[in-house]
Amino acid sequence: MLLGGRQSQLKQVAVVTRNRQFTNLFRSILADWKFICVDDLSEAKVVFAEHGLALPADSGEVVWLTSMPLAKKHYLEIPISLTKLYNLLETQFFPTPRRHIRVVVDLDVDLRIENNWLTGRLRSLSGRGGRIECPRELSRGELLHLDLNLAGERLRIPAEVLYCIPSGDSPGHLQPQVGILFKPDRERDFNLIRHYVLKTCIETACARSGVAFNDPCVSWLELSEDPWG
Repeated sequence: MLLGGRQSQLKQVAVVTRNRQFTNLFRSILADWKFICVDDLSEAKVVFAEHGLALPADSGEVVWLTSMPLAKKHYLEIPISLTKLYNLLETQFFPTPRRHIRVVVDLDVDLRIENNWLTGRLRSLSGRGGRIECPRELSRGELLHLDLNLAGERLRIPAEVLYCIPSGDSPGHLQPQVGILFKPDRERDFNLIRHYVLKTCIETACARSGVAFNDPCVSWLELSEDPWG
């Protein structure tokens, strides 16, 4: 374990590379995931650093960013997998880590429950499920089908209700919040969703940091071949 105990909750990290554009982009991704990026390396619990740079002796635990695998060192290989980065952070900072990256979305979604149709809003999305604002409460274990447009691709996905938060119990929301687990019939649908989530992470970070999506520094991040292709 890189981290442990009470200090693991402080969520302070640092990024050090020779590429200022990438540093800003990487910091933006971490900020989107609610981590606090600090400049003082002694205050960071994890320091993501380009391999070969000299760091102060009092730096936090170092995860090297490298184009080649390293022996007996913590590292992420370039191009960096956001999934591996996310899992590393979740494992080290939280006692019950999440396994899937989530992004905030605001998408129309049609819900078919038995022979009834409802219109809702998809508010968050991961590679395995999401959270929907729904006109009525749904029961845990209830089955439904989602029909939505995802980046120009029409998806029809079976899903199961994991939880439902009544409207009065969810501050700021006028409708029940329903957590769902996707159960698609095709692996391609999982691939489409995962690609959409990863691309959204990078695009959002680019917009926040003022980095163009086609900037060369974005090549430091791994993005699988577009499954819409």
